[in-house]
Amino acid sequence: MIFKSKIYQLGNLQYTLPRLFAVSGFLILTNISVNFLAYKIVPNTLPLLLDSHKVSAKTMAMILSTIPSVLSFFLCPIISTWSDRTRTRWGRRRPFLFFSTPLVVMMMILIGFEPQISGFIHRNFFPGFQFNSVGTAVLAGLIILYQIVFLVPGSVYYYVSADVIPKDCLATFMAVSGVFSSASTFFFNYFLLGPSVKNPQLWFPLIGGLYLVAFMLLCFFVKEREYPPVEDKIDSGKPFYIVAAEYVRLYFKECYSHKIYVMLFLTMGITQASNICREMFNLLFATKSLGMTPGEYGKVLAMGALSSTICSLGFGKLMDKTHPLWMYLGSSIIIIFMNLFGYFFVQDGKSFMAVGICMTLVYGVQSLAGIPLLVNIVPNEKFGQFASANSVMNCIIMIFASLMGGYVTDRFGYRVMFIWDFVLTVVATVTLVLVIKWWRQLGGKKGYVAPKTW
Repeated sequence: MIFKSKIYQLGNLQYTLPRLFAVSGFLILTNISVNFLAYKIVPNTLPLLLDSHKVSAKTMAMILSTIPSVLSFFLCPIISTWSDRTRTRWGRRRPFLFFSTPLVVMMMILIGFEPQISGFIHRNFFPGFQFNSVGTAVLAGLIILYQIVFLVPGSVYYYVSADVIPKDCLATFMAVSGVFSSASTFFFNYFLLGPSVKNPQLWFPLIGGLYLVAFMLLCFFVKEREYPPVEDKIDSGKPFYIVAAEYVRLYFKECYSHKIYVMLFLTMGITQASNICREMFNLLFATKSLGMTPGEYGKVLAMGALSSTICSLGFGKLMDKTHPLWMYLGSSIIIIFMNLFGYFFVQDGKSFMAVGICMTLVYGVQSLAGIPLLVNIVPNEKFGQFASANSVMNCIIMIFASLMGGYVTDRFGYRVMFIWDFVLTVVATVTLVLVIKWWRQLGGKKGYVAPKTW
């Protein structure tokens, strides 16, 4: 990373360049562990585990997306706002990460051994039922429990970077982090995806162990900035249900009363929903419709990740010079045309590889812009709260999108994911143009200040 000054400051935190490198290193290690766990081994393995129990696409979508979205809708705002308001000697994020990490690892290990657990339960408690029925129930239960415990770090972890990395370094940090994340994605997809889906009993504990080590290092060696005491505007002497209702009203008033925030959250929610069919069924499309092996599929994703690795640092520096809005808009436009091309021309492994590599690269750029975009638009002092409001909007959209995505996939087949992504990305691009319009009216790159709604 190349920065302009020798001392970098964020609130009471001051960094020399070596110290900033060290803090960035701990954050990058946790990024890699989350990438492996939440975005690689879990989403790629769970559809195959569910498919082994003959679960339909609609039911699969409900287990993997609808239920998590409902859980996140209710729990993410509570956890995020609670974290924003927490004041301890460990900071406001690390206590949540420290206590949730062992539970996440435990659930990972249990999911890896689901066939053995299902077999034991079937033999000893439900021998009269079909094994697939018992296995589906056990696996669904374990997945839901995993989703519940992962909501704690999932709601809090992404705010740590905004709390410890100086704002003028954040986009470059995200780019460097993206380089390492993409490199780790290449390594996982090229070398580990095939073995991990064949032997989850080995790889789930190994990835869980990496996750445990990374988060413990973060908790012990990364110091958070200090924040002033929380000013409570709610009279806690009132009955509980009145206090709870007032907190909910205040939350929605602060987060959803300005149009630029609402439209930004809507844009990011529709963008997330646009990729839901690909996330759930891309591996099944490659293996069942195109005759590829999981290993070949992993190598396609690996090459896309390698492309992202090469490009990430340059895109991060470009974001520092321009604005994440333009990066997000440009990637959305490219995705629209890539889906049109993919629907008509992806017919075999080679064409899937060409489109898959390009898609992975462009989505990597869009993902790289996501957190800097939020940081540059919403109020930083309540970043966790507003990020959770974005998550709430995403959840509402994802609840309906996942159900509809599973239905249309059952109805039209796996290839429909290209049309699905095309339509929703067009809608998200229109809403993003409105965000850009209002952002420019509020001062643009040089003069924008996040509107206060409290």
